[in-house]
Amino acid sequence: MENHYENKFELSLPFSIHNGVVVIENSKSFVKFGVRNSRDLSLKKQLEKAWASYARKNYFSENSENLEAGKIEFVELSKEELDKAILKNYGQSGNLSRRTEKSGAENSGTNESEKKAVALLFDSLLSEALGRQATDIHIEEKCVRFRVNGLLEKICELSVERSVELVRRVKILSNLDVMENRRGQDGQFVSELEDKNGGKTCVFVRVSCLPAVSSSFRGEVGENAESVVLRLLDAKRVPLEVEKLGFSLRQSDFLKKMSLLENGLILVCGPTGAGKSTTAAALLNEIEKSFLGKKKIVTIEDPPEYVLSGMTQIRVDEKIGVGFDDALRLVFRQDPDVIFVGEIRDEKTALTVIRASLTGHLVIATLHTSDFFGAYARMRNLGVNFEELNFVLKGIVLQKLDFFVGEKNLNAKILDCQKCFFDFFETDFTEKNFLKVAEKNIL
Repeated sequence: MENHYENKFELSLPFSIHNGVVVIENSKSFVKFGVRNSRDLSLKKQLEKAWASYARKNYFSENSENLEAGKIEFVELSKEELDKAILKNYGQSGNLSRRTEKSGAENSGTNESEKKAVALLFDSLLSEALGRQATDIHIEEKCVRFRVNGLLEKICELSVERSVELVRRVKILSNLDVMENRRGQDGQFVSELEDKNGGKTCVFVRVSCLPAVSSSFRGEVGENAESVVLRLLDAKRVPLEVEKLGFSLRQSDFLKKMSLLENGLILVCGPTGAGKSTTAAALLNEIEKSFLGKKKIVTIEDPPEYVLSGMTQIRVDEKIGVGFDDALRLVFRQDPDVIFVGEIRDEKTALTVIRASLTGHLVIATLHTSDFFGAYARMRNLGVNFEELNFVLKGIVLQKLDFFVGEKNLNAKILDCQKCFFDFFETDFTEKNFLKVAEKNIL
């Protein structure tokens, strides 16, 4: 039945899919719901209350006594019928992103309408996350949560069945093994979404899947429970320009000065989610712009978080035996001027980074540390000679993101290591002495 009036009672897509209910027909005096479980009295009462409130507000504001009880009908639908009805209601608005998918990957026991309904739910969640400027989507056994302004917000609940279907959808998009749920997997994909103005936005999505213990009764689906986290990177939302990231004018000037160096090491430090990769990408863009494309820039990442023009980007893949240190050694044969290392994780990578810095390359690398002394201590712990480290290290960017209501601020400090060079040689390298020398050279 077509609706020919302006106001129409609707349910949100996540609510519809999670609760197994869809609006089949409705007019000013009648609504018919299709439900998966007609014995769910709690859901029926919730729908009756919502319909009555909506109808009084939109259809009977002047003569509300005409609103009669009993104008609600519930029809039980099979799962396939419910999915088809959801697609009929939301299919037009839900056509946000599509990828060509391998046919073999999706032929695992679900019918075509079910696949489309899950794809529609995922696209809806992804679009809503971008609209709310979420940085991460967490798909858990019983719910979906967004990280907004540094805090997790529950968006919708999930049945265990829907959670499994949603995880399968993410794995297909990321080219991961759909049947593997006993070991962790990492992947990524690019999704093209339509924004409110009708334009297109390309979003890079980094995916992490980990097996988790099910909380279901008797653990019947415990083997299938997984925690999936999607990191969203929207280059349009995050400006890859040093002066627009939130650094002070003095700090921005220093970073631009660092980008002109011919050789040496710049460390970008901070906790997970501090924006280290974004700062590094902005520095690389600054180098590309300053030298008008005359520098050979190579990045080594796991995986690349931003697609940067004018640069050679290499993805580390441990599955085929190409780690950071292996990729870094191979990169030397590419005649690079600037090398970006996504993360210094082990001794081999740390030593190769120092070697690259000593042999005429400018190296930018990220490191998980919480303070300046920790950066030195971590590198020494990885076997780096202190004199060599002190000689090549030009600057340390230490940053984190502070979240306030409705906004996010960059809290950054930068250590000018060149000015500390002789002071560090003249004193015993203890944390107390380090802080005394470094304090004078922190921007």
